Amino acid sequence: MDWVLDHFRLIVIVGGAIAYWLNQRKKAKEEKEIKEVLSAPDPRAQMSDDGERTRRIQEEIRRKILERAGGTTRPQAQPQTASAPTRPAPPPLPVEQPKADVYGNTPTADEALVAADQAMLERQQQLAAKLRELQQQRREHDRPAEVFAEKTALAMSASGTSVLGSPLADLRNPTAVRRAIILREVLGPPVALR
Repeated sequence: MDWVLDHFRLIVIVGGAIAYWLNQRKKAKEEKEIKEVLSAPDPRAQMSDDGERTRRIQEEIRRKILERAGGTTRPQAQPQTASAPTRPAPPPLPVEQPKADVYGNTPTADEALVAADQAMLERQQQLAAKLRELQQQRREHDRPAEVFAEKTALAMSASGTSVLGSPLADLRNPTAVRRAIILREVLGPPVALR
């Protein structure tokens, strides 16, 4: 202990030197990490390049589909500027290729559209029929609950227990008195606090 007190200045100088050295290592490590982050490729730039490539491929596919269907091609859009980030275009909808008839003739674009509309109409009719069937099943399923509610309401009215009535009429009815006592016990103050 005497040695520590005798060499206090030396201990402070050595401790300060070690602290300075550790701070310099920490700063060097942080600067190295910053350089690595700055030198790494920007993932947003890569995503915009992928989005642009995807958009061009989809545009080419749409153009080829229109040519096969007998339609005219649209002019290609001008490339977007690099200043604004691009969003990837949604994937194209699947298009059914028109089928040839018995003689090998393929339908025109108008005939293909009419056939697609007809297929969509048939699908909507199928869905409407399925909806009607499910609603009917629901009505059949809910019917027993409705019958029970009606029977319960009739039974309550027949026994003379009505929810709304005069207080004197309720006191003359034994069922209503029992119900009032039970409600007082349940909703009233606890027995320990009486």
